Amino acid sequence: MITIIGTTFPKEWRYGPDEISMFRSTAKQIEQKFPNERNLLINTTWFGPQFSNVNQEWQKIEKIFQKGEQYDNLFLLSLIDPLYLMERDVKKICDNLSIKQTYKIGMFLNTEYEYNFHAIVGDHLMPKYKEEDVILRTYDKDYLCYQRKPRAWRVDFTELVRQNDLLSTGVITLGAKSENDWDWSEGRTWEPITLDESHAPYKDDGQNNPEHYGGIPNDLATVGNLDVWNKCFLYVSSETVFDPSEPLFANERIWKPMIGLRPFVIQGNTDTYKWLEGHGFRTFNKFWPHIDVDTNHRVLENIIDVLLFLKSRPAKEKIAMYNEMLSDLRHNKQRFYEFSKEQKHRMENIFC
Repeated sequence: MITIIGTTFPKEWRYGPDEISMFRSTAKQIEQKFPNERNLLINTTWFGPQFSNVNQEWQKIEKIFQKGEQYDNLFLLSLIDPLYLMERDVKKICDNLSIKQTYKIGMFLNTEYEYNFHAIVGDHLMPKYKEEDVILRTYDKDYLCYQRKPRAWRVDFTELVRQNDLLSTGVITLGAKSENDWDWSEGRTWEPITLDESHAPYKDDGQNNPEHYGGIPNDLATVGNLDVWNKCFLYVSSETVFDPSEPLFANERIWKPMIGLRPFVIQGNTDTYKWLEGHGFRTFNKFWPHIDVDTNHRVLENIIDVLLFLKSRPAKEKIAMYNEMLSDLRHNKQRFYEFSKEQKHRMENIFC
């Protein structure tokens, strides 16, 4: 027996069909593996008492509480977004339903049933760029940092960029506040930075309202405008999860520099470097002694130190650095497609 709760991205959105397919596949695999047990599968997208989505998913759980139903196994499936369900709410579910075993599946890094949704979909959604499409053509800018939602750490980072006179040495965006939206900045004030970007390439996404976040597109499946990409050296990966007390969450942002042949730094939990290296990817902190991978206390300041270092070096030295990195960049691109296939196999064989 299996009870299924949870909503997904709409099928019209870019990630919708894949999430729906993986949700259904997970339910089928649970039924095959645990045919004689009482199973509860929750897709955690927008799931929790803090969400008021149209399907009232959390209210369905509360109705199950009221009926006094009991289950043997709880399966939490995290695909597109981080787990927003608080630990106290997981405990509430387990206590009320007398759960014997909890399984975390999908985007729970370094766990038994982990697989990376964003790596899987990146294989077939992102363009198959040739090397000549994405290689650094003309060294014009030291860094590229796309920031759409104005999360608190992105606002803080952009302010540090301003204070250190680094706006002109790179390409950076920071979204504007959108009406009737979360206060992503946690009370901060800031000046948005947007580019003159067309929404046409993203019109089939469903999440791309040109009025949101100052018109910054929600680019889930490209490296962006190639004219911009081809002139920028270092990719600053602005992560969805920043707090080191929260679980790692590796989404499409970290796969873009792999596909696009760029070195990167992580604007987020520095444990991400170790996770990537553990999966066979190469990182680039040996080229600058400014990133402290053993602490999350100075993440933004460390990146600023890297940008200041790049600003201080002559262009020919930075071009030489890029050429020295090329073997590792090519390795990462090849490894991404291998990794994506591995993740797809794990997704299709969860309990094997």
